[in-house]
Amino acid sequence: MRTLPLLFLTLLMAGVVPALLPSPLEAQEPVPPRMVADELERSRMCVPVLARLEVLNSELEPLALRVDRIGRLYEAVALEDSLRVTPFDDASDDDRRVRDWFRSDSELAERYLETEDEAVLEERRTRRTELEDELEEAFRAVSEQADGILARDPALPGQAAQCDGAILVRPAVMERCPEGDGSQICAEARSGETGQRYRFVDAAEDLWDVEQLRPWTSPTGIGPRPDGLLGGGQTSTLLRRGNVQLALGLEPLIRVRDEVPAEEAAEFDQYLEEMGFQFDDPRFVMSPALLVELDMDQPLADETLYLLHFGDLSAPAEQVFWTAQADQDRPIRDTFPVGEGVLVRLMSGEEVTLTAVRIDEDAAEVQGQPLYQLGLTNVGQAEAVTALVAYMAQGFLADDLRSLFPPEEGTPEE
Repeated sequence: MRTLPLLFLTLLMAGVVPALLPSPLEAQEPVPPRMVADELERSRMCVPVLARLEVLNSELEPLALRVDRIGRLYEAVALEDSLRVTPFDDASDDDRRVRDWFRSDSELAERYLETEDEAVLEERRTRRTELEDELEEAFRAVSEQADGILARDPALPGQAAQCDGAILVRPAVMERCPEGDGSQICAEARSGETGQRYRFVDAAEDLWDVEQLRPWTSPTGIGPRPDGLLGGGQTSTLLRRGNVQLALGLEPLIRVRDEVPAEEAAEFDQYLEEMGFQFDDPRFVMSPALLVELDMDQPLADETLYLLHFGDLSAPAEQVFWTAQADQDRPIRDTFPVGEGVLVRLMSGEEVTLTAVRIDEDAAEVQGQPLYQLGLTNVGQAEAVTALVAYMAQGFLADDLRSLFPPEEGTPEE
């Protein structure tokens, strides 16, 4: 592969585009050089971690089922709808309490219809409150029991983050599986076939050939999610190559105007005006923004810089639109406003690629060396990005914000 001049890399990181352009990037190396050793070590390390996780999950599973059942019982009581949770389990204290409450509440309801006695209504309220308190206490007790189990191995969640869902190297796993080990991870590794829970390759090099691509998602208008937070208004794509994951998304970056310095708010407004966006809710500032998430445990080839770009880097000053230092906490996440030029290229369906670069300071002429690439799919990209940009630019986003958060009386309209 040819090299990128350090001058370009330095100026790019500083936000300055040089006049001198580097030569095109040639074919990438098939496997990043550090990946093989790193993945073998991951697989060896993950065997005891996943075995412990299996034991933990077996202990937590019945508690999780009970928590779910308590939640559904609570909902049935709140809605006075026993059909949501029938048939009742006579072996469960929680179920028996709720079953008995429905029976007694039905009797009280009939008595009230006959007598219209307010004392009967008060008794119904009291019994219902008592039952809800009992269910809440049961929920807390189960949660405390689960917390106690988790506290026995506090390091496990952090260790499992590198292992749970990872594709493992079968020979390396087998090295750490003693004869007679009854864990599921070792049983599936010995079987030589694709397991029910774990995925394997026969050589670490094979991981670089395991690629999963998710087309760009269809955007919807913004609205409340089940957890109460704001959702929608986004499109994204995802690449998984081996155990590396790269995601790119587009969404509106919305901030409350009063919480933004006046100078910065003016820049937001000017930015939209230059792009011809209609956003007439004075309570907020908005900009289209890209979200980048690069999830890998560590650099794969001693790279020092990541470039997100269009094309083949034959004209990097015009193609690169995001950079990040490799020497930082993982995963790498960034959200940043995006300009009209990038939006137009995304709407036209131009493919986006991430290139890892190493700056070689020991060479006679200090240069940047491209090492490997991760290419995102453009399937569905043009349609999804165009639809979302239209939603942001033609006033529909502002309309939805006003619908979700009606202005207070007297709030000026633009």
